[in-house]
Amino acid sequence: MLADWYITESNAVSEDGYIVNIDHSGNRVAAIIYGPLNIIVVVGKNKIVKTIEEAKKRAREKAAPMNAKSAGYNPPCVTFKRCVNCNNERVCFNFVIIEGQYEKDRMKLLIVNQDLGY
Repeated sequence: MLADWYITESNAVSEDGYIVNIDHSGNRVAAIIYGPLNIIVVVGKNKIVKTIEEAKKRAREKAAPMNAKSAGYNPPCVTFKRCVNCNNERVCFNFVIIEGQYEKDRMKLLIVNQDLGY
């Protein structure tokens, strides 16, 4: 939170201007929202979707189950490969939609022309 720069990824970015993230503890989204002086969000082309609704769906049904599995959790979304609004070992306690930043030019979005992450 006290760093000058913070480099992170995002679960989805919509063509209509939203950055969508789901976090377990909230440390990543907290730093994006408030903290470091400069934020770089790196996303692969596979995380770009048309609308905010598609971004929310991608975060819940693609990223959250994959993140849960890689972290060793086993909520129902891992088995069903979609969000089922569970309370068991969930990784989606913090669902954040970023529409902009209070400080101009604080956040930079870097889109890589490759599929990166999930």
